[in-house]
Amino acid sequence: MKATVLRTIVALVFSGVATIVMTQATFAAGAWQGVVGGGSPNIRSAPTTSAPVVGTLSAGSPISIQAWVHGQMVEGVNETWGEIGPGRYVYSANLLKPSSSSPPAPRTFSGHWIDANLTQQVITAYNGSTPVFSAVMSSGAPGWETETGVHQILRRVPNETMTSASLRVAVEVPYDLPNVLYTQYFTSYGEAIHDNYWKGADSPFGVPTSHGCIGLPEAQAKQFWDWAQVGTIVNIHD
Repeated sequence: MKATVLRTIVALVFSGVATIVMTQATFAAGAWQGVVGGGSPNIRSAPTTSAPVVGTLSAGSPISIQAWVHGQMVEGVNETWGEIGPGRYVYSANLLKPSSSSPPAPRTFSGHWIDANLTQQVITAYNGSTPVFSAVMSSGAPGWETETGVHQILRRVPNETMTSASLRVAVEVPYDLPNVLYTQYFTSYGEAIHDNYWKGADSPFGVPTSHGCIGLPEAQAKQFWDWAQVGTIVNIHD
């Protein structure tokens, strides 16, 4: 099961100066599987670019992430880093999740329903026990984890403006996003499946970077909009 733990304070001692970094890890059952993006990204001893480089990765090579952690906001508003192993971190903008077949669902339901796998960051539309289509998604970032459990679509909004003022906790970078399409709320406090048009190369799909929602490219958000209705089950799990 996923658990949020406050990790040990990491003391980075270099150039005669000690920098203290607190990291909060989101551990999931199994490991995220993906590939390294372009270039040769550095592996660092803590989730910050001020930490020593302890290795590099090769573009296109497979990679397993054991945990997602909150770290330095290097690009855009993306603060998610991947922990490869103890004392080995890579910035998530350097990671890609290729499209793949649907991971097995831990349970099934009758009729149309939706399965969201937080470990692999894949969302799948099911008809009974049969997977019909799937998409790479982005769920809640470390500290903003998407709530697991069996939910239902509570309400749907075809086009709306989302603002950080509606969140339960203040965010570091406020936002006001118009024309968010195909929003399907599955909690009473604002977690939803929706179009995530503002994501770019600095925050790729397949990495958990949201404030709790499940973000999708517009075409896939429309697919799930057409698949579901108020009352459709959304089973979210690690």
